Amino acid sequence: MSFVGIGDEEILRCPKCSASLIKVLESRHTTDNAVSRRRQCSACGHIWGTVEVSLEASAFCYRDRGGKRTDGRRRADFGVKLEVVDKITTAIKSER
Repeated sequence: MSFVGIGDEEILRCPKCSASLIKVLESRHTTDNAVSRRRQCSACGHIWGTVEVSLEASAFCYRDRGGKRTDGRRRADFGVKLEVVDKITTAIKSER
């Protein structure tokens, strides 16, 4: 099963300088299921936008990678199914 996920070390970072010191400048409900946010990096001042979309539980998947992390929890990948990402991309493009 193909999916797009976020690993343990990945967090939202500035697309310009890769800093993780991010603040939200503005939030708007653009549709019933989506929120658009303007964000600013506290390190370099770069401003960009993100879109957050609500998804049903069936859109997510979980894969046990085996082994344990240093904190004792099991290693796993958690993400969104690739076909769901395609639907989101199509929806965003159609709103432009």
